Amino acid sequence: MRVITIIFVLLACMGSASGEWQADPANKKQVASANAIEQIKERIPRSQPFFEDAYGMAVYPSVTRLGFGFGGAVGKGFVIEGDTIIGTTRFWQFTSGIQAGVRNFSMVILFKDKTALDYFKESKMQFLGQAGLAAFTKGVAGTPAFNDGVAIFTVTRLGLMGEFTVSGAKFTYRPMPGLEQDTE
Repeated sequence: MRVITIIFVLLACMGSASGEWQADPANKKQVASANAIEQIKERIPRSQPFFEDAYGMAVYPSVTRLGFGFGGAVGKGFVIEGDTIIGTTRFWQFTSGIQAGVRNFSMVILFKDKTALDYFKESKMQFLGQAGLAAFTKGVAGTPAFNDGVAIFTVTRLGLMGEFTVSGAKFTYRPMPGLEQDTE
């Protein structure tokens, strides 16, 4: 009898430990974010272990980029810690280099641990180098490993763009109303 009780307790704990964020079906933005996550997992199979290992993520279901010599991008989404939306986020990017076209894509930023997520919440400016080609709905990109605790995956939704650029990106974070701020 004791063994059955222990097995039951272990099974109950395992079920709750593997919690994954679920979108509210009544919220169109959350549904779009969940669809973006699924599309990335489907179109970039190597992303699956990153999702499994992630402490949290920022999800941008739709980012629009435009570039002709100089360019930029903008998108907004949710920040998820574990299985809970903890805030909203915006992404701005300016680019300079060899580039031409317009592109709409979904992007997920995965945070390996709490430290990486906390750094993201500080909304620091990031400088990036990019090279790529996107045509219609073809085009995927991602980091092959967690770099400084962060992995980024994107899938093209629509567009035509070629680029070899240097860019600056700004991520902002706003906690959800009613959630207490972490004072550590």
